[in-house]
Amino acid sequence: MRVQIGKTCAAKPEPLIWLEAGLGGSMRSWNLTFPILCRAFYCARTTRSPILHPEKGAEVTWQSLVAEMRAGGEEIARHLGATFDKPLPMVLVGHSYGAMLVRVWAAQLLKSPTSSRVQPVGIVQIDPSFEGNNEGASPLYQKLEQKILAWIYRGAAREQPSFYLAWQDLQEIDLLDRQLPQLVISAAHRRSSKTWQGLTSYARAIDARLVRADSSRHHLQLFDPVTVASQIIEFTAQINVQTNNKR
Repeated sequence: MRVQIGKTCAAKPEPLIWLEAGLGGSMRSWNLTFPILCRAFYCARTTRSPILHPEKGAEVTWQSLVAEMRAGGEEIARHLGATFDKPLPMVLVGHSYGAMLVRVWAAQLLKSPTSSRVQPVGIVQIDPSFEGNNEGASPLYQKLEQKILAWIYRGAAREQPSFYLAWQDLQEIDLLDRQLPQLVISAAHRRSSKTWQGLTSYARAIDARLVRADSSRHHLQLFDPVTVASQIIEFTAQINVQTNNKR
């Protein structure tokens, strides 16, 4: 995993905003959003091991990606001076497939009996994949979708069941839904669409605030970066105020 930290003179060091891209896993996906976020808070973006076209002999799964993220988060937190006694607060932001990954990462941190230098304080999901990819659909639909993905990307087809697993197994991560504030941002759903209705139900189920960007594009390089970034900054600032009030 490669990690880039961005910050400006005016940026607050805490909470750190951690960005995870979708299935492609490249930090370049955040090129439009990253500079805006860095004006307000320290920000980190990553490039994960490729799941669509893994290196020869490499076995890349969503489990291995979460483990990679955890290790990367610990290293960055240590680099920024965090300790096990004083962990670094982080707002975890995931787009599409990355939304599932940051939720699992946060849940693991909250449930882990071992200490961590990372303290998740909030989650932002942008077009979360387990809604946008029709999770909860019939087995026949899932099978057809997987065949299409197999034709496009073998790696994506292999991991597609994990989307459905994330949708169906929400009880396993109910803990984080009760403990962490969450924000869901729609960048690709029209208000009258079936997927918007599903996203609304999903946000309600996890007690998250739902906002809509001025966009109808799912791709990070095409959607409305200003609205998306401003919503993330506002959400992070609110968490920062709440954290300071508790001290």
